[in-house]
Order: sequence, then structure tokens, then C-alpha cells
Amino acid sequence: MLVIAIIFLLLVVVFAVQNAQLVPITFMSWSLSINLALVVLGSAGLGAIIGVVWAWFRNRPLRMKVKDLTRELNEIKEAKENAEQTPQDTLSDKEKYERKEDAVGRETP
Repeated sequence: MLVIAIIFLLLVVVFAVQNAQLVPITFMSWSLSINLALVVLGSAGLGAIIGVVWAWFRNRPLRMKVKDLTRELNEIKEAKENAEQTPQDTLSDKEKYERKEDAVGRETP
């Protein structure tokens, strides 16, 4: 991944050096002369930020659904563990009762 990032960075540097001429940017009455590479890279960066924010909001319902399903799965796992423990507890209670019954049966003549 680091190699890909370094290659991309080198391409950006080459692009910026080759497009160093100044271009006028005009918006209504506002005007500015700026490096062409900055205009292109700035526009691409702004587009990337808008895309990430858009995707984040678009995927929000999916993230909420995953969160709800994860919570439900954990509740089911917990209920299963409790259900598995209950028969063992019942069996041990039954054994205790039988032992008491045996002890009482031995004491009575």
C-alpha cells in the first residue's frame, strides 16, 4: 500500500510541475490568478470529500441495520447460553432434592 501511495505522490508532483502556469479564475465579480495544478487538484480533492460525505450518509441506514442485527445476535447468544445453563441447574437441584429425600428416608424408622 505504501508503494502505491508513493507512486501516486510522484504522479501528483509531475502533474503539478508540468501544469505550473497561472490561470484566471473568475466567479461573478471576484477574480483570482492561480496555478492550474492547484485548481485541478483542489477540484479533485473537493470532489473526493463530497463523495466520501455522500457515501457516508447513503450508507448510514445500512450501518444502523448492522448495529441492530449485531445487538439482536448478542441477545440471542445470551439467551442460548442461559437456556443451556438452566437444565444443568435444574438437574443439580433435582439431585439435591433426591439426596435430601434419601437422607430423610434413612432417618425415619
